[in-house]
Order: sequence, then C-alpha cells, then structure tokens
Amino acid sequence: MAFRVEYEGEVVEFAVLDAALDCARNAIVNDLGRIDGWSVEHDEEINDWYVRGVRNGRRVGPTAVITGPSPTVWEEWERRVVFVGQTPAEAFAMAAAWLERRPDITVLGDVGWHHTADGHQLRVYYRG
Repeated sequence: MAFRVEYEGEVVEFAVLDAALDCARNAIVNDLGRIDGWSVEHDEEINDWYVRGVRNGRRVGPTAVITGPSPTVWEEWERRVVFVGQTPAEAFAMAAAWLERRPDITVLGDVGWHHTADGHQLRVYYRG
C-alpha cells in the first residue's frame, strides 16, 4: 500500500498520504518559489490526487500527481466529486453527465458551490 508522487519526471513512493502530499508541496515550492496556497483535487474513480501551487488566487506551475492504492473503506458521506466550469451551466452539465454514467449513485448528500479564480466549482457529495 504505497502512494506514488510524480512531479516533473521524478517519482517517489511513500507509505502514507500525508508524506506524499508533503513531498508534492515541497517539490512545487522548490520549483516555483513563493506559493500562497495549494489546490488539491482528488479523483475517486482512480484514487489520484492532483496538487498545484496557488499564487495570487490562481493555480500556477506544473501539477504533482499522487497515485494512491485502491480505496477499500469509505465513510458513508465521504465520497465527493468536483466539477469546474467556465460558467455555472457548464459545471452543472459536467455533473449531470457524470451522474448519468453512475447509475449506482442513488442518494446525494449535499451540493456545494464556489466561485474560484479558475471558474465555477460544483462539489457533489454522494453515497454509492
């Protein structure tokens, strides 16, 4: 059970996610210098995390990809997927298309809405 960090052609493995996230953040800071914050997105279907630096409210630089082991245990409302569109309609259309491909999802727990520097972000919490 290892987490694999890939950044700019370098690959490192860690036993725990926190160490992998720290490695990704350090690699980004070493590459870009000053960072105001982090953008971390998780793709549940393949269990990968995408880490980017944020400066002045915008994502900057290359993405560090953390590949995790296949998830085996989920809390009831822990599953979440995020859609970012240029318009609210685009974000909702992406969510609708994704839900249409997932007939096993029968219950939504919550929907969150955020306007970010990258566009309109829709977060859908669900139970499979």
